[in-house]
Amino acid sequence: MSQVTVWYMTEEERLAYIEKHPIRSETPIGKSGKAYEWRGKKAAASRKSRKVMNA
Repeated sequence: MSQVTVWYMTEEERLAYIEKHPIRSETPIGKSGKAYEWRGKKAAASRKSRKVMNA
């Protein structure tokens, strides 16, 4: 079984860590404020590939 190591950060350490390792979104957020517009393109590509496979 694996051993779990737990450590605690002070608020200053936490803020320094966040500044060094910022959380960035992988996809840019559009004008609507939603970052999931790619789903329409992905769904269309999936439907297209299914048509080719079923033909």
